[in-house]
Amino acid sequence: MYKVVIFDDEYIVLQGLRHLIDWNGFGLELAGTASDGLSALEIVRKQTPDIVFTDIRMPGMDGLKLIEKIMAEAPDTYCIVFSGFNEFEYVKRALKLGVIDYLEKPVTVESIQSSIQRVLSRIEADLEMVMLRKQVEERGNVSKTGAGAEADGNAKQGAIDRARAYIEQNASGDLSLNEVAEYVGMNAAYLSSLFKEEMGESYIKFLTRLRMDLAKELLLKGYKVHEVSERVGYHTYRHFSEIFKKHIGVTPGQFKEEQEARNNH
Repeated sequence: MYKVVIFDDEYIVLQGLRHLIDWNGFGLELAGTASDGLSALEIVRKQTPDIVFTDIRMPGMDGLKLIEKIMAEAPDTYCIVFSGFNEFEYVKRALKLGVIDYLEKPVTVESIQSSIQRVLSRIEADLEMVMLRKQVEERGNVSKTGAGAEADGNAKQGAIDRARAYIEQNASGDLSLNEVAEYVGMNAAYLSSLFKEEMGESYIKFLTRLRMDLAKELLLKGYKVHEVSERVGYHTYRHFSEIFKKHIGVTPGQFKEEQEARNNH
């Protein structure tokens, strides 16, 4: 059973998540809650949780500093942050620190449950990858036929699955192939070749397509174009607009107008 802790300075949020989520049903133990960063750090050091849900802004020590300390002391911890509508700069910094997911406030039972499912899938994939790597290492120079070839193929697919998950979680930041390769534990050139072999498209095409799909979703949710540009990893509106038009066929503004016109009919 994995340990979970939740940190938020809103009492009602802590109580709601404590009582409305079936933690045991997910195979999780809720090991502690705190409403300030200093108390949160004490709980982390005492309980050594596997999963941490934390607000970005808290008294005593903010969520970013807390995450930084957690990643330094226990880098295998899976951290998820809660963020307000206007806190995306904080989210970007949190993602760079190693956060694997973020949830916009107000946090709902449904959003927490979805995040739990994602993090459990991630943990399972990571464990599988470790086991596959160990198997491949133990086989050493065994000829890649039969079971050896199957283990190698599984290791490759596991690496691509981890790379995809990491890209999907960090697509909004300044994500480079080198960063993904370092996360997966591969040489960047080899990962690039393997990615194209397994996915049928290059790393940059996959990342761009992912960002464009996310951009369309955000535009449909009512976000302004410049907000969407930042949220999908482009720091200049002009560059974002050019890429969007190249892939979607219209500018972000035109796409937004067309969708609004359809909704009004």
